[in-house]
Amino acid sequence: MQQRPSRHYVTKLAEMAGVLANKGVTVLCVHASGVEAKTIDEWIREYNIPFPAKPMVEDPEKARLAWGVKSLPWLILTDREHVVRAEGFGLAELDANMKKVNKEK
Repeated sequence: MQQRPSRHYVTKLAEMAGVLANKGVTVLCVHASGVEAKTIDEWIREYNIPFPAKPMVEDPEKARLAWGVKSLPWLILTDREHVVRAEGFGLAELDANMKKVNKEK
């Protein structure tokens, strides 16, 4: 896979995986561009990514449009009921968004 901001986000989220897990956050990575599952799996193994990462099974462009994804990478934060509470933000905003979601409980 080519070097992209999405790759940077995934490696940074991997570094944060323990802290996120302690806060009850589960990370799932959906690869929304035309890369084969085998290539993703190899990259995940090579960089020891501790959470699932899978490619889109349908047309990635159609899925991104249907989901309202404006750019990649696109973080989506849901609550425990899987209701989207924040999306399209950067890693620097993740902690603030998690705190906001926890206050809304």
